[in-house]
Amino acid sequence: MSQVNDEFRNLTGMQKAAIFMLAIGNEHSAQLFAKMDEQEIRDLSESMAELGEINADVVER
Repeated sequence: MSQVNDEFRNLTGMQKAAIFMLAIGNEHSAQLFAKMDEQEIRDLSESMAELGEINADVVER
């Protein structure tokens, strides 16, 4: 199995959501944040802040 697949499988659902939100940009992520409740926004924002460096191939996955 490739390293990218391993890295992707080791991510939590919240981490995958955080990567997605960062990848789609401010305009699109703002539209999604508008549909979330306050706790979801806090949890996702925290996950986004804690991500660190993510391999571009993992983001593309």
